Amino acid sequence: MSDKPNNTNHGPDSLSEIPSVDWLDLERNRDKFFKDLRYALEECGFLILTNAPGFKDEFQQRVFTEVRKFFDSPMDFKQASSIENSPYVRGYSSPRPPDSGRAQVIESFQYGFDEAPLCAHDDESQPIHERFFRGPNTWPDSERLPGFKPTLNELNSAYHRLTLQLGELIVESLGEDPAEFRQYFNLDEPYLFASLNHNFSMDAILADKRDLIRDEYAKFSSAVTGAHIDGPPFVALLINDRPGLQVVAGEGQWMNAPVTCRTAEGEYNVPVVPGSVVVNTGGSLMHLSEGRYSATVHRVNTTMIPDGDTRISMPYFLLPTMQGDLIPFGKSGASTNDDVGYNAGRNRGANAAANLMRTYPKLTGRWWEKEFAALRTAQQQEEVAETEAAFKLAAERGDRFQEKLSGS
Repeated sequence: MSDKPNNTNHGPDSLSEIPSVDWLDLERNRDKFFKDLRYALEECGFLILTNAPGFKDEFQQRVFTEVRKFFDSPMDFKQASSIENSPYVRGYSSPRPPDSGRAQVIESFQYGFDEAPLCAHDDESQPIHERFFRGPNTWPDSERLPGFKPTLNELNSAYHRLTLQLGELIVESLGEDPAEFRQYFNLDEPYLFASLNHNFSMDAILADKRDLIRDEYAKFSSAVTGAHIDGPPFVALLINDRPGLQVVAGEGQWMNAPVTCRTAEGEYNVPVVPGSVVVNTGGSLMHLSEGRYSATVHRVNTTMIPDGDTRISMPYFLLPTMQGDLIPFGKSGASTNDDVGYNAGRNRGANAAANLMRTYPKLTGRWWEKEFAALRTAQQQEEVAETEAAFKLAAERGDRFQEKLSGS
């Protein structure tokens, strides 16, 4: 299937698929671009950015080829660049055991800009986020995979340029000064988290657990399927090469996201939109927009990955600068809006670090055990508050949807 998502239908039935926004409309029809952008972020929280600059199909094909070469390598080769080898959240993470009770079997590789550490990782005179997020990448052997590092550096730069461009346009779509975006995000000191995710199909789950996992995915909400919002980021960008991503929108049902790059033959069962990028709202934007643009719950559905196959996704999260409070766009002081679940007094750097410490327990156990023990309770409380706020705002979107439907 190669049909593109509907790019113009803003009627009451349009939330049966993720809205799309065409980057080329910035030049040929700017009003339409902003109308589509506002609609997508207000009514869905996800969008498909078509004709995304820097992400042509040829480039995406090359990136997926290099990334699959890495994940297809022997385990001992991948483990040589393990995330446990340094205190920075960079490197390879092996899958959890298939009997872990999780609905996904996944391995990953984390990367970012190569940076010299600001200080020793245990130098408590520096904020936790400066010690955790800034450091060198943990690259695999370049002689064995000569194209991997340069291709990821190219991907990182393309993602970062697009995120900064899109961020200013999102602020403009809110009717605010795009310069306000630059208070929290800049080119020279990026706080970001980028990942290569390799999801396995149901074949990788123990046979006696598969029916249980299928039953859990059939539920709207389940503790084992990994449904979540992206709390710390402003927005998240993603390219993917197989079905699996699902999004809550419309009347509160799960919607399938398109694939941005076809790398296999056969039926995909979701649209394939070459040269596109999937974009979704993070918790930081939910707060900075005071809920006008809400974060959206999403998950990877293992049952959608063809048997015997795997899925690669490459999410990219831009985080705001981590000192001080986030003042909503167009405001002069901290927001008193409780609808976004944001504690104005939170330590945002600690929250972002703890979020990833929980995700990568082997890294945390070796380098950050004491810090995580001190941070985990506050981080979990903040995550629950933001997720509940996202569900509440999604319910309000669903009510609007029903009102439009009944009035049509």
